Amino acid sequence: MAHDLDSTSDGRTRFAYAGHAVPWHRLGTSVRELQTVDAMLEAAYADYDVVLTKVAAVDDNGVLIRNTDGTPVIITDSRATVRMDIDGTFSPLATVGTRYEVRQNREVLERAVAVVGASKGDAVIDTCGVLRNGARFFSTIDLGAIVIDPAGVNDKIGRYLVVSTGHDGVWPIRYANTDIRAVCNNTVVLGLQQAQRVFTARHTRNVDFAMDDARTVLNLSTAWSEAFTKQAEDLLRINTSPSTGRIDRVLGALYPERATETERQRRRREGIVEVIRAIYMNDKNAAKFGHNGWSLVNAIGEYLDHYRESTPQERATASMDDTSHATRTKLQAYGLVLSLR
Repeated sequence: MAHDLDSTSDGRTRFAYAGHAVPWHRLGTSVRELQTVDAMLEAAYADYDVVLTKVAAVDDNGVLIRNTDGTPVIITDSRATVRMDIDGTFSPLATVGTRYEVRQNREVLERAVAVVGASKGDAVIDTCGVLRNGARFFSTIDLGAIVIDPAGVNDKIGRYLVVSTGHDGVWPIRYANTDIRAVCNNTVVLGLQQAQRVFTARHTRNVDFAMDDARTVLNLSTAWSEAFTKQAEDLLRINTSPSTGRIDRVLGALYPERATETERQRRRREGIVEVIRAIYMNDKNAAKFGHNGWSLVNAIGEYLDHYRESTPQERATASMDDTSHATRTKLQAYGLVLSLR
């Protein structure tokens, strides 16, 4: 599936979402108003447990290989994670190292909810989902919106905490602040320090200590919101009217002409620039918010998240990944636009 969401044995998608915002793939269960941990995990079929087991050697037919005394041959330097559904059935997930510690979906989500105060009504769980046969779990908590320049452009930016964990020995426990523009679901990066936006913990014996430390990290979200607002309003004061040539300067630096480029590469580069220009001029950007740096940064972000050549899933994943090419390009664009001051 392009969305990479898991399904139950009878075809139900392991995904739940707040009823006010239907996802692009139009799959999963809509949950309205009562978006508690219990309700969302149940609706997303994510309320399974993961157990850690020893790994035994088997032959090509799946028969245990045994020692001469009849005991099974055990692989001592590995363990396996296995999904145990509420109906008692099991599904293998992955092999992991001997230092691996299981942390259930519920525990990871409950800790995030406690950190941001969702249980008190300060925030609500917006989505829950399962990927890769249960090997990965994610959730989004809605922290409420920031309003940029309320007396002027009045642009509303969502604030979310993305929670994820893996049971495959690869994907860590991660809590990440992100900001999503309500009109287009565009992730706006704005060059914020990544250490203040993302908390990561490996599934090892130190995970409890690390997850407790998440409170310290994520409590910076208030300061992060204030910094985000200031930076956005700095962008609003930068004139990017087409007559100034500043759009050309920024896009020329992001997508420079190269002496060695082929005719096909030239057409592709010019095509990208034209698409960004059109996005900049539309009623989600300059036509509504004026010819300024805020509109230009958002236009570049919209192109990277919604229009560049890629699959919808890859674009969505890249928009949430602090190390992706799309995110690095947004950071570069932000710096270039700010340099116009």
